[in-house]
Amino acid sequence: MAINVVAVRAFGAPMLVALGHFVIACGSLTLARWSNGLAAIWLPNAVLLAYLLLTPRGRWSLPVVGVILSGTFANSLGGAPLPLAFAFGLSNGIEPLLIAWLLQADRRPLNLERIGDLSRFVPALLVACLGSAVYASTISTFFYAADFREFWISWLSSSFLGLAIFTPLLLIGAKQWRAPRLTGRDWQGALAVLALVAGCGAIGFFQTRWPLFFVMLPPVLIATFRLRAIGAAASVLLLAVMGTAAVVGGFGVEAIGSVSERLVLLQLFLAVAILTALPVAALLSQRDRFAETLAAHEAQLASIVDAVSDVIFHTDAEGRWTYLNPAWEQLTGYAVEESIGHPVMDQVVEEDRDELRERMRGLTSGLFETLRHQFRFLHDSGDHRWGEVQARRLTDTDGRMTGAAGIIVDISDRLAVAALAEDARQRAERDAEAALLLAATDELTGVASRRAFLTVLDHQLTDGDVLAVALFDIDHFKQVNDRHGHAVGDEVLRRIAEIAESCIRDRDLVGRLGGEEFAVLMPRASLEQAVAVGERLRRACEEAEHRPGLRVTVSLGVAAADAGSDAASLLREADAALYRAKFEGRNCLRLAA
Repeated sequence: MAINVVAVRAFGAPMLVALGHFVIACGSLTLARWSNGLAAIWLPNAVLLAYLLLTPRGRWSLPVVGVILSGTFANSLGGAPLPLAFAFGLSNGIEPLLIAWLLQADRRPLNLERIGDLSRFVPALLVACLGSAVYASTISTFFYAADFREFWISWLSSSFLGLAIFTPLLLIGAKQWRAPRLTGRDWQGALAVLALVAGCGAIGFFQTRWPLFFVMLPPVLIATFRLRAIGAAASVLLLAVMGTAAVVGGFGVEAIGSVSERLVLLQLFLAVAILTALPVAALLSQRDRFAETLAAHEAQLASIVDAVSDVIFHTDAEGRWTYLNPAWEQLTGYAVEESIGHPVMDQVVEEDRDELRERMRGLTSGLFETLRHQFRFLHDSGDHRWGEVQARRLTDTDGRMTGAAGIIVDISDRLAVAALAEDARQRAERDAEAALLLAATDELTGVASRRAFLTVLDHQLTDGDVLAVALFDIDHFKQVNDRHGHAVGDEVLRRIAEIAESCIRDRDLVGRLGGEEFAVLMPRASLEQAVAVGERLRRACEEAEHRPGLRVTVSLGVAAADAGSDAASLLREADAALYRAKFEGRNCLRLAA
């Protein structure tokens, strides 16, 4: 027959919880000496509470019912009348249920190794135990004439102690079972610590001369420091068992009082021990988690720093290396180990040290908080390379400098690329200037081109300055080309351009407008000044020497700009004067009408 796994999981675990509760209840009732019918410490309810805290709410009903029945049966076997046994059994089931409901109200898993969860755990125990103590004491007093106050105190203390001691042990034990954290060697240490607790417990509980309860607290704290929460719970549980056995067996200091009084004293001691040890354990566990997180972050940071190609450094206040990442060896060729402790300046090129030292002095004095500087450093191969340091001043709480931290970047390649880019930029600028010059210059004569001349003329007219323009061309130039050839004609054009530039003022501009036609722009020139320049140019051309049999003259037309003149109208006026000069015999100058 096939086994139904779902059914086993649904019913098997609750049955085991009920069985565990029954066995521990019987053991507690057998071991304990009764005081008004109650055990010194009641452990069984912790079994149900631990199960409920580890289980979804939908699976709580069966184990609660099972514990009510097992608690009824155990109390009945212990001698309680059946109605009272059922009342106690009902309390055994409802009390852990109430605690679990309070602790899981926000549906967050409980972790007693966190101080926040522990601070919720203890009040929840107190609330539930107070309620169950009132309930049980009322029933015992009403039906069985028990002393309410004494019964209430005994129930509250035994129930609270059992839950406070045994529940953490079960919860942490379950976590250890699922994901073991203790190795074989750890278990040996744990057993040694518990042996120490047992030894001190024997001294405190079983000798009859001195009240030595205080000798048992140090080993409890040692167990807590060594094993955290599980050590705290296990050591207090061990002392609870030993203390109960001592009280039941009549051991201990009789002068302390009656058995009942010694039982109350034991409960008080156990309460102090567990309420001292558990918070310490939670704080230690929290510190462990912080340490693990910090170690993980440090490992992650170290892996990142080691992978960075830039040098990450730290120096002391005297300017000596205290930390360098592996990129240092790539950058300088020197091993990190041989550089640590050496002055920062050792690898800096001699010529750059003074400037860097001066900048670092400002950082040291607090003049500024950060430093950024480029310098040359020595590579192990003997080469000089460029680096850029970015550093920040580090201080203590009193504001005194303790060192500096930052990065060093190898910028040699970047500077080389920048140099190439600058060279390319300069070449491009030269080429652009040459292109602009070529566009602005007449290729044959070297004077301004038509476009350049007209552009300058427009600018001058826009500025509103007084100016004059002279247009001139070579007389009978077509005959020069026809008789002497175009090469001679080009030579004549170049010669006339040279003569024109030699005759003008420094601020004037000569341009070739096309063919044999030229123009002279004369900024800030009156009409009389323009005529003087034009006549000087005409005579120079007439007197110039050319090839034998070649005589060259020019005719000129001069116009002065009026208010509102534009380039086109001004040139038309000068051209009309030029036409009149040609019509009236050439080799002369005429003014615009």
